[in-house]
Parts: sequence; structure tokens; C-alpha cells
Amino acid sequence: MSKSSRSHRGNSNVAQNRYTEESDRRRPGHCCGHLCRSPSERRARLADFRPGDQSYRYDGKYGKFTGDAVYASQQPDGGNRLIWSLQLSPYVRGLIVGNTMACGAYVDGKSGYSDNHSAIPADYRWHSMVPNLELDRQYKLVMSCAFQATNGHVVSPGHADFQMVFTLHSS
Repeated sequence: MSKSSRSHRGNSNVAQNRYTEESDRRRPGHCCGHLCRSPSERRARLADFRPGDQSYRYDGKYGKFTGDAVYASQQPDGGNRLIWSLQLSPYVRGLIVGNTMACGAYVDGKSGYSDNHSAIPADYRWHSMVPNLELDRQYKLVMSCAFQATNGHVVSPGHADFQMVFTLHSS
């Protein structure tokens, strides 16, 4: 499995604060913790995909992410591409009021790509493909889901934000 990058940020509309894993337990709708780092630690690490080392998997407290690189040399139609999926964990889904969320993704460094859903079920396995990627170029996949969340007493806006910096290497 390749070394990969994952960075997760959680924030709130309450004074636009960032929260740590400990404060995440006390506030509804803040998906922070294992993937959330302090502002100085939010640098995502690089996910290096190489021929023969083309898959990345992460299953944590806040969600499950998969990424698979497909090289044009293997399948010419579609060029070099990244096929990815994200599903929020049962922990996060349990915070969501009404079982509906809005999610959007884009790739820094790749114009013309986005994947947006205005109302999808909280347990949806969100998936997409980023086509025609250049080899040996670094990209950043940015994914965000917004929803109403509760801790059983208070309802407030919440979101789960994920980032993955990646490169499809030529060798």
C-alpha cells in the first residue's frame, strides 16, 4: 500500500472555531479528531501512486476513503485517472439530523473537475473519477459534506472536510 495523505478539518459556525478531538466529543456536528490536526499540523502528506502500487485505503473514526489510480498505459480510454470513494462513518452519520447531507469535491491543479450533490443520504458511498491526470504532478482532492447535526440536545450546522494530496508517478 502506498504512503498516503489524509487531512481532515472540522469546524463550526460558532465563532468559526476549529476544534480538537477532545472538544469534538462535546459539540455536535464537529467531525474532528484522528484526521483533524491543529492549524500548524494540517499539512497533508503525499499519496504516492506508482505502477504496481495503485491503491490507497483509509478507514477511521470519521469515514472510509478509497483511491485507485488507473494508468493510461493499462487502459488508454480515459487517460490517467483517480477513482475515489468516501463514506462517512457510523459515528458521523449518527450526528446527522434528517439523514441528508450536501457534498462537493474538486481537485486543486485540475481545472474542469468537480463532483457536487445537493441532497444525498448520510450513508451514501460517494464516488467519482478524476480523468486525464498528468503523471508526476501533484494534485489535491478536496471533499466536503455539510449537514445539520445534533448531540441529542442541540442542533447546529456541521460538516466533514477531507483532503488528499496525491501524485500518479510515472515510475
